[in-house]
Amino acid sequence: MSLQPQQHMYQKGVKHLCENGLTQVPNKYILPKPERPGIFVDDGCINLPVIDFTQLQGADRLRVLASLSKACQEFGFFQLINHGIGDEVTRKMIDVSKEFFELPFEDRQRYMSSDLHAPVRYGTSFNQNNDKVFCWRDFLKLSCHPLQDYSSFWPSSPLDLR
Repeated sequence: MSLQPQQHMYQKGVKHLCENGLTQVPNKYILPKPERPGIFVDDGCINLPVIDFTQLQGADRLRVLASLSKACQEFGFFQLINHGIGDEVTRKMIDVSKEFFELPFEDRQRYMSSDLHAPVRYGTSFNQNNDKVFCWRDFLKLSCHPLQDYSSFWPSSPLDLR
């Protein structure tokens, strides 16, 4: 099935669209009204799920796994505490991620794939071949466990990414 030029443009990602003169959000990225979330009233009391990594290794493992599953299903994300990753490592990870997304499109494009199981995947929506509406974001997925099996697939630029 050949893609129409406009459809092909969307598959290049949000950053590429913005770098090429986008003046409004394309319909491809807008949920139909019936599928949009309801009105949200911010009462300032959102209880973000918190998962304690140390408890995943203890006697409460099954309860914590159930909480983790619930957080993913209901919120789509959670805060992980007591993971042992220092602030400096986290900051460097964020910085090198920004560097990747600042690379020219041609460099980022090498990692675009419709293979959901690819060890490295750059894209804009989870399943670009099937999604009717794309997510308004770009992502870089790096498989990493076990690290020795995957790190050779990771981008060579920026250098600190590896």
